[in-house]
Formats: sequence, structure tokens, C-alpha cells
Amino acid sequence: MQDLLEAIERDSLAQIKRLLSSKKYDLNSDVEIGTEYDLDEYDEVPLLFWAIQMGASIEAIELLVENGMKLDYTTREGLGAVDIATKYSRLDVLKLCKKYGIDLTKTKRRSGLTPFMLATSFSDIELMQFFIDEGALVDEKDNFGMSALDYANKMGQTKAKEFLEKILS
Repeated sequence: MQDLLEAIERDSLAQIKRLLSSKKYDLNSDVEIGTEYDLDEYDEVPLLFWAIQMGASIEAIELLVENGMKLDYTTREGLGAVDIATKYSRLDVLKLCKKYGIDLTKTKRRSGLTPFMLATSFSDIELMQFFIDEGALVDEKDNFGMSALDYANKMGQTKAKEFLEKILS
């Protein structure tokens, strides 16, 4: 798997294609992160999440999806590609998720935190507008009774708060 990870990091699409043609990789497996720090234990994350957070090109991610990586994978807690793409402000990945039929406005998280609320927590106005355009409910509440505006206030995200107040007025 290390050779594939290195090809993804270098964005070597030709090498990624060549390696994937061997069919020897489980594209839905976890990869270890933090190995360069010589820790006693390493974190493991799905290859999908790793590729998104490492800034892999959308072309590389699409190659992985075309070769069997599940774009709709979620953790036990309900965390999925839409959440990771939102956290890392990857509009390109969100558009890819939409292309593959993933609902961008719903959450599978146990907490009920929606992608729109997450974008608000990071004061990512571009993504907030994108989610609104996709049908996100601005006043929706999570399982703790908190709305996006509540998250903006809690996180001290002034720009997001002003953006939401303008919409809600």
C-alpha cells in the first residue's frame, strides 16, 4: 500500500493508474498515519479520509473511486467523506460526492451535526453558501438542540454569525 500512498502524495496519476491495475489494493482499508513520528501507536484512518485531508487531487480521488473505493463510507459515529471534505474545505470533493449521489445536506452523525453546521463552525462562508444552494436548512437543529447559528456563536465565528443573521432576518 505504501507505493500507492506515495503515488497519491506526488499526484502521479499515471503511476496511480498503473498500481491500481494490479488490483492488489484494498481501497476501503485503513492507513496508518503518524508513522514518521516514531510513536508507540499510530492512528488509522480510512484511505478515503487520508486522501481528502492530504490534499490529493480530485483526479486521484476519482481514480480511487472508479477502482472500488467507497465514497459513501461512514464510520460507526457516522463520519463520512462529506464531513472530512467540509473540515478541509474541499469543495471539489463535495461536488464529487454529489456527482455520485451522496446527499450533501443530511447527516449520518449520531450527534445530528449537519455538514452545514460543520462549515459554520469553521466560518467557511463559501461552503455554507454551497450547502444552502444544495438545500441545507439554515435553522435545522442537531440532536443537542443546536443550530448553525448556535455553533457560530459558540465557536466565536463572527463572519458566519453575521452571514446567518442576514439570511435569517
